[in-house]
Amino acid sequence: MGQRDYDAVVERVEAVSGVDVYELGEVEGLPVLRVSAGKGDAPVVYINGGTHGDEPAGVEAALAFLEGGWERWVDGVRFEVIPCLCPWSYVHNARLNAQEVDVNWAFLRDDVPEIEILKGFVEGRVFAGVIDLHEDWESPGFYLYEMFGDRGPLGREMVTRVARVCPINKEAEIEGEVAVDGVIHPNMEVARRKYGEGIPIALYQRGHTGHLVTSESPTAQPMDVRVAAHLAAIEVMVEVNVYPQMNADERR
Repeated sequence: MGQRDYDAVVERVEAVSGVDVYELGEVEGLPVLRVSAGKGDAPVVYINGGTHGDEPAGVEAALAFLEGGWERWVDGVRFEVIPCLCPWSYVHNARLNAQEVDVNWAFLRDDVPEIEILKGFVEGRVFAGVIDLHEDWESPGFYLYEMFGDRGPLGREMVTRVARVCPINKEAEIEGEVAVDGVIHPNMEVARRKYGEGIPIALYQRGHTGHLVTSESPTAQPMDVRVAAHLAAIEVMVEVNVYPQMNADERR
């Protein structure tokens, strides 16, 4: 395929009303944008898209959320959204960045511009929840990775919600990990996780959040289905922070 139009992403972000838009930095001349929305003193949910440029559904879902989802929770949650962390990769439909680095597994490096931007953004911050939006071109359905602390897991509730709009990968092993009905609680003893190389693992291990979900939509599904799957997972992450006293059945 040809190059994607990142200017269109920037225009969509800048067209969202009622939010604050910041430029965190540039990668190969392309701005990495951060969008803040909601009450300043509310719990903060961080939504990240576009770490891998060949996974456009995450970018589309982040944009769709900003364009039509966040206002209903404006009194209960503050959102920090980076719709596209790796704009050069997005433009070129590439998993790797311009340095031929997989940014998702480069958190320990100090020579990767996307990582430096991310580190600057998260420095000193603690998020009530983080959801990182990805795709899997091999998977027959949606699945997720989840790391959680005292609050308890949300993965099963997320998968139940996603199942209304997207098939679920119910294989017992996904990407070499034990999975139960589309939910993976990753083995933290795997070397590159243990030493904090991955972005999600690093954010969790370094105390930036006590609840992190990596949402994986199936590339074989149409774009609208993949976007709907991510939005359903985001909904659950948000609702548990707005309505912590509710049980899962009430939130559904």
